Amino acid sequence: MRMRERFSYGLVVMCSLMGAASALAHHSVSGVFDTHKQIVLKGVISKVEWLNPHTFIHLDVKDNDGKITPWQIETLPPNWWRNAGIAKETIFSPEAKGEVVTVNAYDAHDSTKHIGYLLRITYADGHFIHVTGDPKDIVPSN
Repeated sequence: MRMRERFSYGLVVMCSLMGAASALAHHSVSGVFDTHKQIVLKGVISKVEWLNPHTFIHLDVKDNDGKITPWQIETLPPNWWRNAGIAKETIFSPEAKGEVVTVNAYDAHDSTKHIGYLLRITYADGHFIHVTGDPKDIVPSN
């Protein structure tokens, strides 16, 4: 094998490995979120971004002083929701605007970013949508 062919072969292998690594990193929840640190947020859903490859739920969380902190909660893609029989309007309907919900999520490794990965949404009437994780591990809200 000549030097040029070896170099080309090595370049192809290296690019393939880098592509595989980035694909795995993209789909790794634990790469961005601490799957050992569950947070419980109470707030009002302000928007749902029904996008591929991930759906995002925007939650306005009010602290004890009345200051609102926007959170972005990442979750599964729209196709997963549709296959589970859940529409965007099921998560956030115009009738529910202003309703306080409780969100259980994994916090980001960098908790200053105000992002999380959705485990469960519990609505004011008590019904909930459990998305991922063991239901027995859900931290109850205070």
